[in-house]
Amino acid sequence: MSTASDLETDNLTDPLVREEETELAGKGKVITLDAPGTGARDTWRAMGPGIAAAMTGIGASHIMHGPTAGAQYEYALLWIIPFAYLMKYCAFEFAHRYTLVRGESIMEAYGRVGKWPFWYLGFQSLVNTFGIAGRALGCAALLWAAFPFLPLEIWALVILVACVGILWAGKYAALEGAVKIAIIVFAGASLIAFLLQMPSPSEYMGRLLPTLPPIGAAILFGAMFGYFPTTVEVSPMQSNWAVDKKTGMVKVRELERQGYKVDLAPNYMRNYFTLFKRDMNISYIISMLTGIAFLIVGAVVLFPKGIVPAKAEMGTTIAFMYTETFGAWIFPVIIAGGVSALFSTVFTYFDGQARIFEECCVRLNSVWDEPRMRKLLYRGFQVLWVIAGAAIIYGLPRPIFVVQIASVLALLFSPVIYWLNIRAVKENFTEQDAEFLPSKLMFTWAWCGTIGLGIISLYVLYLQFLS
Repeated sequence: MSTASDLETDNLTDPLVREEETELAGKGKVITLDAPGTGARDTWRAMGPGIAAAMTGIGASHIMHGPTAGAQYEYALLWIIPFAYLMKYCAFEFAHRYTLVRGESIMEAYGRVGKWPFWYLGFQSLVNTFGIAGRALGCAALLWAAFPFLPLEIWALVILVACVGILWAGKYAALEGAVKIAIIVFAGASLIAFLLQMPSPSEYMGRLLPTLPPIGAAILFGAMFGYFPTTVEVSPMQSNWAVDKKTGMVKVRELERQGYKVDLAPNYMRNYFTLFKRDMNISYIISMLTGIAFLIVGAVVLFPKGIVPAKAEMGTTIAFMYTETFGAWIFPVIIAGGVSALFSTVFTYFDGQARIFEECCVRLNSVWDEPRMRKLLYRGFQVLWVIAGAAIIYGLPRPIFVVQIASVLALLFSPVIYWLNIRAVKENFTEQDAEFLPSKLMFTWAWCGTIGLGIISLYVLYLQFLS
């Protein structure tokens, strides 16, 4: 985390910040914030929270749920992917929008509702141990496919411990470039495999209309709605990442806390809003198309052979989807890309979920709101996740099944978090923020998504336990 002096230094070296040498009636120096550009290079620089959210999805959902659905049920569950993306869009968009416009984490808005949202999110963080264990097992299965000299469980533990070690050492930036390149190559290979194996559109276009899930698909049905594009609890994480990015009003609020008077260029917020929407939409569309491609490749390559990703052999099965298309030479590329995607997901959750837990704790007990205790809560949660994750890994070493359990649990938690995001935007924007308030159409869209996820949650519970 940056210190106050670090932030002040950052402010004065930011190319969009100009410090005036005049004093205003003893009120301190004036800072003028220029509007960011909106060209291609500016868009690339501004992208971050949207990509981070997308990267949590291009992992378990794409690599594990997509091929499994294609291998088991061909195109029967294909429609879920675009529908899940549409239903959840506003959950992520509203959280990011809130931070951009209000200049604070959406957790502040949750606190205005009462204490219960923090109990709810704190409990969700603990339940999400299944998610971190499943993702680690998935990453381990890919590593085991290439390096079977260690058992699956040991590889999974290595991944958990490595994530914590890198976070505590603050060294992820050194790996970030290589990880991003590997993920891009992996996603590219998936899309090329889709193009090479692409069946006639008539075979799958009709499956984009909603249908009831096949018999026996209740868990996978709910899991796909839970994890595509990613879990809704990522939305407050995305808000926290937007705070770290210091865009929009976040920079303004930071300067005001340091005692500066801030003048904004006329297009300051409009340009930041344009960049935010591009970050959100570009990341979202690429993630959705990649997820569809994973399912279709699984349906084309695995379904005719009756091969379904399962247990420790999951990694070998996923790699087979591509070696069947490109040849054996693609195996190390797929393993490297898949491991990078899943490792990035595990790492991102270790950081993002620990921050959520930390925030929940200090908002429930303000005495803990000091740097040393915050650090202890952040790291203590991660240690707890390693211990509890290890218990799940050894007790249930089945990557696909564990991730499916985690996905359904995430689905059950999602409607309440979605509702909190809608309320945050609706009740906390001022008259000055009216220009950036979502339209009535977007609010309707958001309510449809919230109610839809609630109905799907009840339907999955009915199929699994009452039908």
